[in-house]
Amino acid sequence: MDVAALRRVLFDLYGTVRFPDVAALREADWDRLDALAGATLLQPLLHVQHRGDTRIPAPIAARWQAAHRHAALRAMVREAEMRACVELLDAAGYRPIALKGAWLARHAYPEPAQRPMLDVDLLLDPETALAAWDLLRQHGYSQPFAAELALADLIRLDKHLPPLVAPRGTMFELHHRLWELPGRLDHAAPTARDQVVRERAVTIEGIRFPCVEDMLAHLIVHATYSHRLDCGPRVLADVGFLLQREAIDWAAFWPRAAQEGWRDGARLVLEMVAASRAGVAIDFVPDTGKPVPPALRDDAVQLLFLEPERRASARFVAGTLKGGLATLTARALGQRKAEGEASITRDMASEGGRAGWITSRLSRVAGDLADRDTRRQSGALARLSRWFDA
Repeated sequence: MDVAALRRVLFDLYGTVRFPDVAALREADWDRLDALAGATLLQPLLHVQHRGDTRIPAPIAARWQAAHRHAALRAMVREAEMRACVELLDAAGYRPIALKGAWLARHAYPEPAQRPMLDVDLLLDPETALAAWDLLRQHGYSQPFAAELALADLIRLDKHLPPLVAPRGTMFELHHRLWELPGRLDHAAPTARDQVVRERAVTIEGIRFPCVEDMLAHLIVHATYSHRLDCGPRVLADVGFLLQREAIDWAAFWPRAAQEGWRDGARLVLEMVAASRAGVAIDFVPDTGKPVPPALRDDAVQLLFLEPERRASARFVAGTLKGGLATLTARALGQRKAEGEASITRDMASEGGRAGWITSRLSRVAGDLADRDTRRQSGALARLSRWFDA
């Protein structure tokens, strides 16, 4: 079975609306499907949803069970380290707000193990983010990756600082804004309301989180505008579990989404949630915009499962398809820019200087584009950007 068809099977397996036809899947197909599930952190929830189902091959079911067990253990460590990190930052007066998975895993999903996390995102003020980052470094948090830009430039142009790893292995990202500045993406960026989100934050068991309406908005913008869905399908379960737990004022939600410029992303995510998660009530009536084109929904299913090793090349090509030669040149030169801010070029000394970095980047992209699926995914990313700008 080709990878596009496998993605559609996994989309249905991860959902709760229908069980896909798996009769034609061979052992190699199941292994590849499981590799996709592992790369997108779906195995623990797949274990819970399909536990005991004999249509799932025993070796695959065993892997999903093992992933669930491992996720449960990691969740306990993560919870302890998150509380320690928040307490440290709170004691210094920085008042962090925990984003996305930190609330979802503990307060929306049936159990934290069903929602693995690569890192914990904490929102701080731009004025204090650097000091907070330094404080964590002083308390034994390590920096696993070298920063591509000076930290001050990241504050100007990006939304978070380089990740830090706590003593027991939990990774933290300190964010100083919720999403990207205008000019940083391949399409229009939604209007940010960071200060409003900070003012409306709620405290649960000693940790501050965005209120539920702001949490939903952030999940949508992060998945669609920031990542064009290539961050994976967990957003569908995230939103599904959130909506099963919390009531949303849809008459206020849709006008807000339109006013702030993320209505199209909301419509796309919520249509996919409605198609894949049973028992989730979504009111589309107050939305005065158009439904998502069917071809774009088909693209979206594929983008949810874009292999991590192909993402950089697919994004590179999609930006070129959308923005032309100017975007190609900026990407090839490693330039970062945003509206109203001076652009800057990333440090390439460790990669053979500018010539070495450009040669390496273009060579990698050319190699990835030999794969037909990567070419299709690049086109899908570009089409999604164009739809956001329409």
